[in-house]
Amino acid sequence: MNDLLPFIIIGLVSGSVYGLAATGLVLTYKTSGIFNLAHGAVATTAAYTFYFLRVQHELPWGLAALLSIGVVGPALGLLLELMARRLAEVRVVYKIVATIGIILAVQGFFTARYGAQSQTFPTFLPTGQAFTLSGTVITWDQIIITAIALVATAGLYLFFRFARLGLAMRGVVDDSELLDSAGTNPVAVRRWSWVIGSTFACLAGVLLAPSLSLDALLLTLLVVQAFGAAALGYFSSLPLTYAGGLVVGVLASVLTKYGAVTHPNALLTGLPPSTPFLVLFAVLLLTPRRRLVDRRLSARLLVTDTWRAPARIQLSGAVVLAALAVAVPFLVGGARVPTYTDALLKVILFLSLGLLVRTSGQVSLAHAAFAAIGAAAMGHFTTGLGLPWLVALLLAGLVAIPVGAVIAIPAIRLSGVFLALATFGFGIAMEQMGYPLKILFGSSTSGVRVPRPGLSAFESDRGYYYLVLIFVALVAALVVGVHRSRLGRLLRGLSDSPTALATHGASVNTTRVLVFCLSAFVAAIYGGLYGGSVSAVTGSSFSSFSSLVLLAVLVISIGGEPWYAFLAAAGMVLPSAYITNENTTNWLNFLFGVAAIVVSLSGGPPRNVALRRLADRIGGRRPEVTAVTAAATAPAGEPGVTSRAGADALPAALPLDAAAAAHAAAISIERPAAAAAAPDSGIQVEKISVRFGGNLAVDSFSLIAPQGRVTGLIGPNGAGKTTTFNACSGLVRPSSGRVRLHGSDVSRLAPSARARGGLGRTFQRMELFDSMSVRENIVLGREASMAGVRPWRHLAGTRAQRKVVADAVERAAATCGITDLLDRPVGILSTGERRLVELARCLAGPFDMLLLDEPSSGLNRLETARFGEVLAEVIRQGDVGVLLIEHDMALVMEVCHYIYVLDFGVPIFEGTPAEVAASDAVRAAYLGSEAPTADTPDPDSQADPNSQADPSGRDTPADPAASSRQTVSQEVSS
Repeated sequence: MNDLLPFIIIGLVSGSVYGLAATGLVLTYKTSGIFNLAHGAVATTAAYTFYFLRVQHELPWGLAALLSIGVVGPALGLLLELMARRLAEVRVVYKIVATIGIILAVQGFFTARYGAQSQTFPTFLPTGQAFTLSGTVITWDQIIITAIALVATAGLYLFFRFARLGLAMRGVVDDSELLDSAGTNPVAVRRWSWVIGSTFACLAGVLLAPSLSLDALLLTLLVVQAFGAAALGYFSSLPLTYAGGLVVGVLASVLTKYGAVTHPNALLTGLPPSTPFLVLFAVLLLTPRRRLVDRRLSARLLVTDTWRAPARIQLSGAVVLAALAVAVPFLVGGARVPTYTDALLKVILFLSLGLLVRTSGQVSLAHAAFAAIGAAAMGHFTTGLGLPWLVALLLAGLVAIPVGAVIAIPAIRLSGVFLALATFGFGIAMEQMGYPLKILFGSSTSGVRVPRPGLSAFESDRGYYYLVLIFVALVAALVVGVHRSRLGRLLRGLSDSPTALATHGASVNTTRVLVFCLSAFVAAIYGGLYGGSVSAVTGSSFSSFSSLVLLAVLVISIGGEPWYAFLAAAGMVLPSAYITNENTTNWLNFLFGVAAIVVSLSGGPPRNVALRRLADRIGGRRPEVTAVTAAATAPAGEPGVTSRAGADALPAALPLDAAAAAHAAAISIERPAAAAAAPDSGIQVEKISVRFGGNLAVDSFSLIAPQGRVTGLIGPNGAGKTTTFNACSGLVRPSSGRVRLHGSDVSRLAPSARARGGLGRTFQRMELFDSMSVRENIVLGREASMAGVRPWRHLAGTRAQRKVVADAVERAAATCGITDLLDRPVGILSTGERRLVELARCLAGPFDMLLLDEPSSGLNRLETARFGEVLAEVIRQGDVGVLLIEHDMALVMEVCHYIYVLDFGVPIFEGTPAEVAASDAVRAAYLGSEAPTADTPDPDSQADPNSQADPSGRDTPADPAASSRQTVSQEVSS
């Protein structure tokens, strides 16, 4: 035990600092929803500031520390809060890339300013012996550092629990709108959280720096070890987070004894620095998914940019680019040919990463590891086993596929920032523990030799350049082909709305595994080709930090497939060939970081509308009416404000004029005759209850919705209607009860399996694939179920399947009256048109039972009347059943055959439309009155059904939804 004590003490000291940094990180994440991957960069900034003041300007260490921590920390916190507020409106990938941009900017600036060589950081705390413990010397600086970290963390915990501002911070996590209505500004609360979190990071950086040389990258990654502590605290508990820091510090320190000291070998030597990231990876894999939910404080997301250059422009660009690529060796001279070869190789790598990030919306920070595996495997297969060069290259790609599948495991459970953290942890662990193994690069500095092909034509730099160019053309064609295939549509659907994809029959887990495996294969091909360009490879060529650079450069690049990859590769590689300075790479990283921040805050790369119109005109594309819609700046499901061209298309948010109102009134929806339903057809809900924590959302509710008729499910806001739909479709697991589909118990089946069984649905907040056209959305309505769970069915369809899909698309579009919209991007449509697209997507699928969740939400009267006509026609045309949630009582009464009523999760009435309209229990539920039921009506509730609510607001119930309930109640009564 005495042998371990020195390592335990060292671990407690470093672990205290990790815990200190991690608590600040968790605080900002809890209150803002932004996980600051740049937390280590904040600490690095403070450490360099202290060095600048203490060493270069000889200020007293106390004053230098005060300025570095007490001034720089709050200032950075204020800047980060402003940034976080802007990032609340963008997609998760941009939230991640913005913080990565800070890392690149900080690392690039300080490395360029102070050089790549580590600087000696001054020791400013007393280092003398304080006392001994079982023969182990305890120094004053160890005591002071541990005490500072412990007191700061305990103080934050007490502040969080008892101080008014601390309680407000807890409140802003739970319900920021309620906090705002109570008179406390949530923005100010979050601003204080960022100030405190950044100050903690600065304090950690200054405390850690004396124990190591001042190195921008090393210090950033060292503080990043706090991620493991945050994971042990479930990214929410401050005491557990601090304890997690102690665990990580002690574990890493003890493993140093057994790895680097007692049993030195490549694997164990890399284990101590990898410990926090192994902990991070393990916690993310094993923690229940409900604890790892992204904290998104705003649902308002910028719409995906769907513009693509006309085919004529793209074809011309491809010809010009190919001609230039062929001519490069003759234009640049032999000395620079290897640089352009490297640029072409980076095109392959960016195309590989683009499949994950740009096509499927998955974030990977371990991409360099895939390339490293390919490079090492290529060397072992050719030099070690003597395999033919092309065979070895293909095998090198195949070797990376199982690794891609392993990385896909967290992608199955996680998304967003947690997936980024898991892949980042994996990448660092691979660099620390995997690269030194003989199976990869070994511990030798000479690395692994990778030969070029035996053919003399490819032995020279020029010959190898043309060989790489051939592979670039093949990979580019592969990526473009994937983008336009069934797999490409599934991947884009996965990016836009994995929920919609799953509820239409595709296994999103299969899709995720496929894209990670395909991306890993292409990245490994890059690694093998890269090895041939440099003759020998080492692990330093594939650092985990380079994965961050790759992601940032990819995101800031403009253009579609494959153009973004060429632009990114040129920007990353070519400047270094023409700007010969030792700091060129560092300043490039700085610029990439700044650009990543700017692009992320804007929600994507800049869009030059004038240039696009010119390209459309040159390319022969007809101009479209693409006025900005509310869908472009609001989440799916919010009312649009622009409609398509045409006399009938009316903005959903504007009142109807007299002519349109007359037109809407003239539309008469005839309820379709109820078809004779087969026994056990449709969906049956048997006494289901759904709990969210201690809240009972649905309590022992049962219903039967057979095929051939429309069954209504109504109730006030918060009644549990959508929760019931989610339980039916598999998005929520009931705590009790069963769901049957056509007589079979589907309670334990995944949403995709229920969809393949015939259950389709729409959503209150529309789940459309906004990066696609209307046609592609409807195509996925059919193709998703065809893809199912089998990987090969995700890749492509047969000719017969393509015909079935095409016919289904035409029928569904014709039924919904949107044939003229098929080639329009979904993102530019009005709310009414988007609702029809979502319905058409369901109708194209193999569904005989549809769950429609508030399909008229956001529609005006004319659009609602038309939607009712379409719904009635669907029932008339086929043996389809509909379960309808709707607040428009006129629509409900016209189309439904039978209606169930929920209130606060409890069924209160069921019957025909006429019986529901006459029910006092239903009227009481909508009005918020107490006591009355169908059997014992409250006399006070017997108001004139035609009376109007007092516009002055007098006698209005306290319920916030009372006014809307009164309106609905009047419609029920009528």
